[in-house]
Amino acid sequence: MSRHSTQSATFTSDFRAEFDANTGQLLRRQFGWFAGLTGVAGLLLCAFDLASHFGGREFLRWAIGLTTEGSQQAPPFPWAAVMFTMLFTAVHAAAVWASVKNPFSTATMDRLMFGLVVFDAGVQVLVRRLEVNPEIGLGVWGSLWAHMLGAIFLPWSTWQAVRTGLVLWLVYSIITLTYSADSLLEKFLPVMSFPLLAIPGSLIAWLKHSRRYEQHKLTFFQRRYADVRRELVDARRIHEALFPPPRETPSLRFLYEYEPMRQIGGDYLYANWFGPATDRDRILSVVLMDVTGHGIPAALTVNRLHGEIERVFAENPEIAPGDVLNLLNRYVHLTLATHSVFVTALCMKIDVTRNTVEYASGGHPPAFLRTVDGKIHEMSSTTFVLGACGGRDFESDPKTLQFGPGDSVIAYTDGAIEARDRMGKMMGVKGVQKLVAFGTPDGNGWARALRHAVENHRYGPPADDTLVVEISRAL
Repeated sequence: MSRHSTQSATFTSDFRAEFDANTGQLLRRQFGWFAGLTGVAGLLLCAFDLASHFGGREFLRWAIGLTTEGSQQAPPFPWAAVMFTMLFTAVHAAAVWASVKNPFSTATMDRLMFGLVVFDAGVQVLVRRLEVNPEIGLGVWGSLWAHMLGAIFLPWSTWQAVRTGLVLWLVYSIITLTYSADSLLEKFLPVMSFPLLAIPGSLIAWLKHSRRYEQHKLTFFQRRYADVRRELVDARRIHEALFPPPRETPSLRFLYEYEPMRQIGGDYLYANWFGPATDRDRILSVVLMDVTGHGIPAALTVNRLHGEIERVFAENPEIAPGDVLNLLNRYVHLTLATHSVFVTALCMKIDVTRNTVEYASGGHPPAFLRTVDGKIHEMSSTTFVLGACGGRDFESDPKTLQFGPGDSVIAYTDGAIEARDRMGKMMGVKGVQKLVAFGTPDGNGWARALRHAVENHRYGPPADDTLVVEISRAL
């Protein structure tokens, strides 16, 4: 299974689990109301049937023990009707009590809900078929009534509504075929037409479920988006804390500008100042890296590389750029390249005491050294992208240039040269070189000037992370 499909499955599983939990909570809240209201409604309906049957003078004759002919024999008391009414009421009362007193699981509540709806519909059909005197219940229309109320009150899915309708159909068919005195043909027609009565409830359940599903999905995504935004803000603060602070000493000025494509990105900058204890601003080692990809995956890779670079310089603060590049290539090749993650890197070591800048570049865009008299020296890549090959196939091939007072090194990641204007034209290496050769930075230095030039050239949002670094010698 691919990483994308695994992430999608996990996300879908989270959404489904949350939706099911929400359905369970909604079911527990509404089941008590459903059981109570349908019980009261059924009780009132039975009472109405009894009152209608024994109402007015018929009830008075029954109360004083007179028949319609004036005899002293009272009409029979409707024990069967009363017993059905008491059973109906007791079952609903027990269902309400059980749902309130017991923390049932969602599956148990679903079975309880299903059983109560089937009981309501089955009882009303059964008492009509048994011709209880007086006839209570609504018969087949009672099944429709029970099914529709279930769809209205309870958080049914379409399948739950259809499943309940099928069971009601089975119950109705058994009762009709067993207790009806009609002919087989007369029984067949109502039995076969019964599923039509489940259509309204099923449509109601489908509409409610679809609407609730879409509403929950919208809420879920909004909450997840807010969570991700909040986490990205925290992640960006932690990520950018890995970057070194800009620094200006009597000998060197070290500045940079960083703009990730998203909240966090895959560009990274490391700086290590080294020198005698009394003058620790004479030697500066800088590593500028760009990880393939964008966003969170690239930032996680940067965190791993940060730890490796910290280890390398902790073991040897005076390490040469070529050796740094070799060690980083070995790490990327062994741990990241298997995941199709590669890195471009520019390692530099500025030594003020020797007036030199030594560098090694693994597939990184060319940096530029601008001398005090305006000459431009291109610091091109010296080897492959990190991780593309390992062992003896990788040779860092470091270079050394003179770096005197008033000189500046301007380095950047590919977000600067890949910025496109309205016509789709990239700024390119030539555009950066032209700016460095003929531009005049303000008091904020070359890093700020180049970043502003990229922003002015770019049309639309950034398509890649952009990091611009300036290291200048004081005159």
